[in-house]
Amino acid sequence: MSQFPGNLSELEFVEAYWRVALKKPQIAADSALRTLVFAEAGDRAILTGLIAQELAEACRRLVAVHDALADRRISIARSLLRPLPGAAHWSAFVQQAGSLSPESMLRWLSLGDDAIDHARQLRSQPGLADLTGLVAAAEAGNGMLLIPKGRLVAEECWLAGVDSGGQPATSSFGASEEDAIGLADLVGDLSAIARGFLGTYLGHRLSAGWRG
Repeated sequence: MSQFPGNLSELEFVEAYWRVALKKPQIAADSALRTLVFAEAGDRAILTGLIAQELAEACRRLVAVHDALADRRISIARSLLRPLPGAAHWSAFVQQAGSLSPESMLRWLSLGDDAIDHARQLRSQPGLADLTGLVAAAEAGNGMLLIPKGRLVAEECWLAGVDSGGQPATSSFGASEEDAIGLADLVGDLSAIARGFLGTYLGHRLSAGWRG
């Protein structure tokens, strides 16, 4: 019996993860953004919140790919089966991404120079540390989008979660159309970086004829 979902082989699972799981946040965020343009004023903050939730997932999946590539003592596929990393892993990742040169990042991930553009894109991302609260709220689970009452157009909303110990974790973000566009662009960037890193690994595996 296969150890991977859908009775997939190891490499088939990694391919499916690259093709679907890493792209889903971007597709969902873009869909919400298109809907937001024509939505009623009261619904736009909700759609912005949905994009923020996809951003949290994009952050966590980027860290999952990074961690899987960085530690190959077990297979990439088995690493990707683990629960998504949380805020602590995100903070460590952000610190490393800000301190390593793109070339050093590729050596750390054991990737070739064909992934240099993705490493440079990561190095150029500003304000990643500001997303830690969003990742923490998503990690806590029971995610709830909260919007202030009494305003025709909400200027700010919160993603809130409650962890297994009953402790709340919240993150606030702007709810304007401009904020939504910025969040969606960031989802696209982080998803592209994760797919670029994992896609480079896949390309090497496939070109070597190693399907596992």
